[in-house]
Amino acid sequence: AEGTPLALVLMDLDHFKHINDTHGHQTGDEALQHLASVIRENLRPQDSVARYGGEEFVILLPDTDVELATATLVRLQRALTKRYFLARQQKLLITFSAGVAELQADEDTESALDRADKAMYIAKRSGKNRVISAT
Repeated sequence: AEGTPLALVLMDLDHFKHINDTHGHQTGDEALQHLASVIRENLRPQDSVARYGGEEFVILLPDTDVELATATLVRLQRALTKRYFLARQQKLLITFSAGVAELQADEDTESALDRADKAMYIAKRSGKNRVISAT
């Protein structure tokens, strides 16, 4: 519908290479599945999440502006800290960095994803476990 906001989120599992190198690829995959299930549990039915590249996810949040999307992701970060991921009986804290962009009226999805990607890169560079909204 015209005028209803759509937020796009690009999210990247922090320290994924380290998890793979330290605990093996199977554990890396399980960490991604853990993240995906926590995401799904905390999103609304109309929201969608998909794997996007190696350790990245894209999330589409219809009827959601950038502020609400950012708040949703901060809630997700909290949910993740409460749900430990177990790797061979060892608790691992899974975190993510995310970039959030709101699709503009005259913008194509690629362009919005590109803005979300740049914001996510800033989130990673500025210390990980962060949510940055795109300009």
